[in-house]
Amino acid sequence: MDLAFGIFRAQINKMKYFIPFLLSTFVFFTASAKEDYSLTIYETHDDYKASKGKSMFEFIGYDWTLGSLHLFYRVKKRDEGKVKATTIYAFTVGDQLYRVIKGRPYRVLMQGKIVYYENGIAHLNMLIGDDNESDVELGGWSFISDNLTSEIIEFPSAKADKEFGERSSLQPLFECMKKLNKKKTEKIRACIKENI
Repeated sequence: MDLAFGIFRAQINKMKYFIPFLLSTFVFFTASAKEDYSLTIYETHDDYKASKGKSMFEFIGYDWTLGSLHLFYRVKKRDEGKVKATTIYAFTVGDQLYRVIKGRPYRVLMQGKIVYYENGIAHLNMLIGDDNESDVELGGWSFISDNLTSEIIEFPSAKADKEFGERSSLQPLFECMKKLNKKKTEKIRACIKENI
C-alpha cells in the first residue's frame, strides 16, 4: 500500500503546477458560470459598452488553429453554426467576457485599478469539458492591462513590473506577489482580488 501511495504521490508531483491551476479554475468557473452558455459577439469595444452584441445562441465549442479563432454555436437541437472570431473585439459566454487579441481569447476575471485576465483557451476548454493540456500550454496563464482596450501584459513578468510596479495604488499588489513562493494561479488570483 505504501508503494502504491508513493507512486501516486510521484505522479501528482509531476503535475503539481497544472492540477492546481485546473482545479482552481474549475472551482471558479463552476461558482460563476451558472449553466449559461449563451454566446454574444462584439465587433468593437463601443459595441460592448453599448451592449450591442450579436447573439449567436448557445456556445458549443471553438477551434483555434494557427492564430485563427472560430466559435461554434447551436441555434436549435440540430442547427449548428460557426463564426470566425479572429478579428472581433470580444465575446461573452453567459456572463464570462473574453477579449480577443491577435486571434487569441483572454478571459476577463476581475476589474478594478487594472484588469486581470487568464488564458482564455483554458477557460473555453473547461466549458466544453476538454482538458487537453497541449492547447492550454500555448501562451501564458495570467495577464493584466490598464483597461479593456489597452495592451495586455503577462503577469507576473519584468514588463508588468516596469509598466505597473511603480504605481502607488498597485504597491500592495506587487508586495503580495513578492511574498509568493510559487506563482500558482490561485495565489495570483488571491493577490489580485485583495488588491485591485
